[in-house]
Amino acid sequence: MLKLMDILDGTAIPVNYRMAFITNFYREPLLRRMERDTGMIRPELTVLMCLSHRSGLNARDICEITEQPSNTVSRAVGALVEKGYVTRTRDAVDTRRNVLAITEAGKAVHDRVMATFADAERVMLETLEPEEVEVLTRLLDKLARDVERWAPGLPAKAQGG
Repeated sequence: MLKLMDILDGTAIPVNYRMAFITNFYREPLLRRMERDTGMIRPELTVLMCLSHRSGLNARDICEITEQPSNTVSRAVGALVEKGYVTRTRDAVDTRRNVLAITEAGKAVHDRVMATFADAERVMLETLEPEEVEVLTRLLDKLARDVERWAPGLPAKAQGG
């Protein structure tokens, strides 16, 4: 671990490197555990997360929200439909469009996985004072809400150009 820690001080991108470093040590073990415990893979959890927050999405919407390739999202949707975690129905207005919805079983597995992630986040943040957590959350929120301006992969129009 010491060699990894040395990199934190020697990078030209100190903020992003730290965010990626923390994310890797937080997310990766939890995702492997989720895959083992639920039989779901990462893209499937991503779809469930999207559908648990907003109903009436289609696969294209999820691609736009998550920046995931359409074939990845399509396979995840198919697997979730097969597992009974998601339903897929024709849109009454645009019959070319399939509307997705999370089922009660999908919501239950989503909530179980997210509770595990929330517990891990709580433990991770125990090193900070409550005021520090508030400041960190506020700063990350500010960066997240400005993504359309700074994200290198977004079209110029979205970046204000």
